[in-house]
Amino acid sequence: MNPIPLRIAIVGGGSVGEHFLRDFGPVPAYEIVGIITRSTARQRELAEKYCVPAFGTLDELLKLEGAPDVVCVVNANHDHRESTLEALAAGSHVYLEKPMAPTLTECREIVEAEAVANGSVQVGFEYIHGTMTHRLKSLIGEGYFGAVQWISMLDSRGHWWAQSPHGSLEEIWKLDRKRGGGLIFHCGIHQLDLIRHYAGNIETVQAFRPAQNPLSFYPDDVPANVTLMLTTDQGVTVNFQVMHDRAATWYREKNYRPDYVHAPGHEFNISVIGTEGSCDMRIYKEELHLFKLDAERKENRFDRTECFKPNPHDKSHHDMTGLLDRFLANVAAGGGAIDPVAGAYETMRAAHAAEEAIRRPGEILKLSDFA
Repeated sequence: MNPIPLRIAIVGGGSVGEHFLRDFGPVPAYEIVGIITRSTARQRELAEKYCVPAFGTLDELLKLEGAPDVVCVVNANHDHRESTLEALAAGSHVYLEKPMAPTLTECREIVEAEAVANGSVQVGFEYIHGTMTHRLKSLIGEGYFGAVQWISMLDSRGHWWAQSPHGSLEEIWKLDRKRGGGLIFHCGIHQLDLIRHYAGNIETVQAFRPAQNPLSFYPDDVPANVTLMLTTDQGVTVNFQVMHDRAATWYREKNYRPDYVHAPGHEFNISVIGTEGSCDMRIYKEELHLFKLDAERKENRFDRTECFKPNPHDKSHHDMTGLLDRFLANVAAGGGAIDPVAGAYETMRAAHAAEEAIRRPGEILKLSDFA
């Protein structure tokens, strides 16, 4: 006898919602009971394309279909809280796309609601589960680096203005703090989660940015280049830099469309330095270079390179579908979230502190002030 399929609802008809429809709709172990989006035109489009029921609200779906086993909340950030609380109240598990919510108050409400609900909340911080990023966690846990002292991360990519250069700033929601949250919310929140994963909870954050925005079409409150200096409760110092103003863009240039592996200037690199070893991890190049610090011989000795090529698409660090698949398997087996929602809340505290630090460059902010 075939097992009963896991019933899944998707709240959000944007690119992520359609991505999940495309990946999980054909899977026999799953039944997509509905896609929820406010746009009636989008409802018709997705219903016809993927042969699934479409609704305007989660309440409409619940009244007709009953409570799904899992609700994937992938709508606009400012709607995350309402949709998550509604799904938990119905008894469903929730896959919640990052960021949890625009405010810490809303994030806390989600944590508190999950604590008394039958369902669990899995937040979409998938970077910690990648093949390369998880390998680095294993090496830290095995003591390869000794006591970790320093971590540096670099995220360099093309800018956010993917639309026509003749459009208006109002069209680029990522460049609007109110709608998009800020640079770290979009290009740094996963890295903050990795930092917590590797070095413990963040205690202080300090931001540095150019006096003048190098990309003049960016608003002043969204710097195109920012460096964060962080300390953690394990005594680790962290340097984290986000750059939008170095690598070339290929959004509109037809003759230049490289992938991240081969695009000059596009980098996601992590270095760990401890009392006994260090590393240089080039995620887009799919290589992890390891070094031993030989105090007796007074040498920094190259140890080996671990190569992850060919790495299936996004498996190295950004496997969103893979994390959801593991969560669904957990639920089907009678379990729940893979990662505690309280940990995701700690990452959200760090993200809010980082965004405030960008507003107050040079000041050292304590996360204890962001309760």
